[in-house]
Amino acid sequence: MAIKVLFFDTSALLKLFVNEKGTQKIKWLCRSDTRFLHSLHFVINEQVVREFKERIDCFVTKGRLSREKGEHIKSQFFKFYEGKMFRVIGQSIISNTKKETSFEEVLEQLSMKEGKDDWDGYHYQSIVNSLAYLGGESEPILVTADGRFGNKVGRTGYRVINPLKQSKSEIESIIA
Repeated sequence: MAIKVLFFDTSALLKLFVNEKGTQKIKWLCRSDTRFLHSLHFVINEQVVREFKERIDCFVTKGRLSREKGEHIKSQFFKFYEGKMFRVIGQSIISNTKKETSFEEVLEQLSMKEGKDDWDGYHYQSIVNSLAYLGGESEPILVTADGRFGNKVGRTGYRVINPLKQSKSEIESIIA
């Protein structure tokens, strides 16, 4: 049986907590019955954790969320999700059979610019290094609402879930 490891970037993770386009698909994907039925495991990296907090704070500053709601979301995330539902990984390689991919190699592979695409580069580096131990049918799947980043990662051969562009049935076919 293949284990499906879904790497959530910040754009997708936010949809679990903030109601916006794609939220219902992310909530369905994260439901316990969906996770169990499809053998799904969720991961994020350290940058997603930091960026999630920063984005929630930004939503509060811009008036999109009340201060109380922003604090509640952060409290829920850090208490019930970080390290529990979403395993936190780094960029370093875990496998002893594969060569670690450097940040510079990531930028070159995805045609990204240092200083401009660093967050996306770190996300991809986590996928190729920290999830390199997966083998056989088990492959990481990127979950992102960032079309540009999703397209770049998709061109490298990884499967991508984009709750803004794909229907529930299309997402289900990816995780089936």
